[in-house]
Amino acid sequence: MKEWYPKKDPIVYTPDPTWPTHRGIATRAGFEWKNYRYYDRKNKCFDLVGMLEDLDKADNESIITLHVCAHNPTGCDPS
Repeated sequence: MKEWYPKKDPIVYTPDPTWPTHRGIATRAGFEWKNYRYYDRKNKCFDLVGMLEDLDKADNESIITLHVCAHNPTGCDPS
């Protein structure tokens, strides 16, 4: 729940794409969420540069959702 997190009004960052459930959990817990780039649809691969650019802009103490293995729904993992 949002009130248990020490930072006031943190944003939950979720990969794009991800399952709607991940954003729903953030919303139900009272958090705002934003996407960060994860999958390059044009080249059908992991978008490392896009992800790092987006996460670099995130405020300190933001909450980052990571799929560390078997990214679902793309199946694309960082190496």
